[in-house]
Amino acid sequence: MKKLSSISINGIIGKCGNLEVFLGFAPANILYSYSFADILNEDTGIGYQRPKNLTHSHSFRQYILQPGTSTIPLTFNLRPDLSRYWSLKREKAGNALLTLKPGGACLAQVDCQHRLGDMSDAEIPFAFMSYIGLDLHAEMALFNIINSKAKGLSSSLTDFHQTRLIDDLAQEAPHLLIAKRLNEDQKSPWYKMVRYGGESTSGNMRRTSFRMLQSAIRKALKHMQESNINTIDIQYRIIFDYWLAIKNVFPNDWANYRHTLLTKGIGLYSLMELLCDLVKISNKDELDANWFIQKLQLLTPSIDWRSKGMFADAGGRKGAHEVYQVLRETIFK
Repeated sequence: MKKLSSISINGIIGKCGNLEVFLGFAPANILYSYSFADILNEDTGIGYQRPKNLTHSHSFRQYILQPGTSTIPLTFNLRPDLSRYWSLKREKAGNALLTLKPGGACLAQVDCQHRLGDMSDAEIPFAFMSYIGLDLHAEMALFNIINSKAKGLSSSLTDFHQTRLIDDLAQEAPHLLIAKRLNEDQKSPWYKMVRYGGESTSGNMRRTSFRMLQSAIRKALKHMQESNINTIDIQYRIIFDYWLAIKNVFPNDWANYRHTLLTKGIGLYSLMELLCDLVKISNKDELDANWFIQKLQLLTPSIDWRSKGMFADAGGRKGAHEVYQVLRETIFK
């Protein structure tokens, strides 16, 4: 598309719910050029949206360029920190003129990423709505509400959104906070090994999903609270030390994770369930990596974590509980 010096779009300003929006019409290629999707980069923690799906975008392009087709209005946000690239002139009777300036995209794609993804050269007109000057927190909250049930949006990504949207994460969702810390603490055995649902250069090294890890932690926290372990820093340290011990006791399975069940759902849920029993029988002051290693070493003579090993037929939460029963019997017999 030929680069434009600026583009002005006539529209109207009104309210959608309780928030002010600009409504207008523009060619798809113009909206493509002046907008962006804020994709989550798992390595830096910047962004919040799912990765682009080129197949999805291409399918929409094939559909919308056929006669007799249409779509609901695209949804954007005019980012306040990018106001040097846009201006909005209010006129009489709710009319307004939106000017998009060259030099940088300023329309954040709240709900239209895949509809615009393959429209760089398409001049078909689209109706669109843009929120005006929402901060990133409010924009992300809207994205989460609109897209949380959308096909293709991973549950791990919506969980990750919650870590940014909940004000007091330690109080309201400690399982999310602990799971996030395990993935982002450089000393953690889980460091950068958990998938949030975004893009990552080390994606092939990630062993489990954020949804799976936080779900397993949630259950363990309930048992810790029953044992009067209520401080989140202590809870984190116990879980940290426990997985550090697992990594030390099963080093080959940890390293060869693609061919073992240790860090997959079966291992994750069964081992976290086992942690609950170990917490119950312990002197709380002795719960550290060395203590866990002593207990977990009882598993090494008989437990085989290989994908085609003794737990090969175990599946789902029920299968994980059956594996836990085997681990429990081995340690406490």
